[in-house]
Parts: sequence; structure tokens; C-alpha cells
Amino acid sequence: MALSSQDRALIGVSFGTAVVGIALIAIGFFLRFGRGFGTFVTYAQKDNDFLELKRLDMVFGLFVAAACLLVLTFLLVTYATIKKSRFLLWVYCAVIALCIVVQLIAGLLSFNYADQINQLASDEILYESLGKVIDRSYFLILMRKFKLFYRMGRSTKVPNDDESQFWSHTQQTLSCCGVFSLADWKNGASRNLAGLTDTQITSLNCYQANANKGCEKEMRSRINTDAQYLGAASMAVLVVEIVASFLAGYRAYALAHPEDYAM
Repeated sequence: MALSSQDRALIGVSFGTAVVGIALIAIGFFLRFGRGFGTFVTYAQKDNDFLELKRLDMVFGLFVAAACLLVLTFLLVTYATIKKSRFLLWVYCAVIALCIVVQLIAGLLSFNYADQINQLASDEILYESLGKVIDRSYFLILMRKFKLFYRMGRSTKVPNDDESQFWSHTQQTLSCCGVFSLADWKNGASRNLAGLTDTQITSLNCYQANANKGCEKEMRSRINTDAQYLGAASMAVLVVEIVASFLAGYRAYALAHPEDYAM
């Protein structure tokens, strides 16, 4: 059965939405797992998830789910068009409408999270986490008689606790040091205890080349940028989806009322 110009236009636009869906899946996985971000998220979530990165994972899930639907619906609309099935065309319209709603939600959640990241990645929380790493790097014994602290058991091996692993992987992934600079490790987060040695600092993947590159700014910038990209990508494809849904609805109506379009 020959396809009309309307059928070809519908299949063409639907193919475009499928291509967009594939592109969205690639973008989503790149932003979520690319450039070492997946490792950073894993250890940040273990450290009490103070950045609330599970919210970003939820956005990623909605984003990829909608993109997968766009790819699958191309097969549906192609079959429906060839078979002249009004029912399947209406189903296609409903699925595309669902995709639009999901992507709107994902986009709004992304922008909302990007706005809130400055409060989540506060220097107070980061200093608290950094202080725990410093405390675990030493074995402190209080000599009440002499009222002195003695540092014992210095180790260059990164402890296996969540905070230490978080800082080690964060400083490696984002190429940063401390909260604001390398000096945070040397001075001690509490400003009362001595900081770490150069060897211990290096073992946490904090290097002299990144001495003035604080992790607070890098975390905010990276997460904010990725969240905004997810939001923008979710919103950008809405026009294509609306056009595809309109064409499918128009074609279904034309099949149901052929007398209205008779020459």
C-alpha cells in the first residue's frame, strides 16, 4: 500500500524524534558517568550523600526513560502508519504526551537542583568532612600529665572510611585540593590540630599543581553545569515531540473522517 505525503511526513518527523532520543541517551550517560563523574557520585553518596546526588540520579532516570520511549515509539508509529491504524496512532499521541510531561518534570527538577547546589555544597559541611579525614590520619594520645598531644602511627595509606575515599576520589577526579586550597590539609580543618604531612596529602591525590584550586568551587561548577545541561536538553526537544504528536493526531482524525478530506 502506497504511503501518502502525510504518512511520509509523519514517519519522517517520528524518525527525527527517534534520532533525538538516541542523542539524549548518549548525552545523559555522558553527563552522568563521563569524565569521572560516575566515580565522584558513587563516593559522594557514600559520604552521607550531603550533596543529595540521588536527586540528580532521579532526574537522569526520568531523562533516559523518556528518551528510550522516543526511540521505541518510532517503531510504533511506523507500523501504525503502514497499517492505517487509528488506535495505534492515538496510542502514539498519548505516549508522546507522556514523554513531554516526563521531560518537563525532569527539566524543572534539574534546574531546581542546580539552583540549590550552592547551599548543599557549603564550606561548613565540606570542612566537617575534611576534618574527619585529618582526625583519622592520626592516632592521638592525650598526655594529661604534660598536657600535650602526641601524634603516633602516621600513615601514607588512604583510610578505607567513606570520608577519606570521597576526598581521595574527588581530588583526583576534579583535580582540586581541600575545600578552598591545599592549605586546608596543612592547617587542619579544626584549626586546633596540626594538619597532614606532604606525603599524606599527596596520598589523597592533592597535588601542588592544584594547590590553589579548591574542591568546593569545582564541585559546585561541575554539578551545576551538568544539571543545567540535563534540564536544557529535556526542554529543547519538546518542539519536535509536539510536532510529531500533532501530525499523528491529525492523521488519525483523517483516517476516522475520510469524507472531510475527500477531493
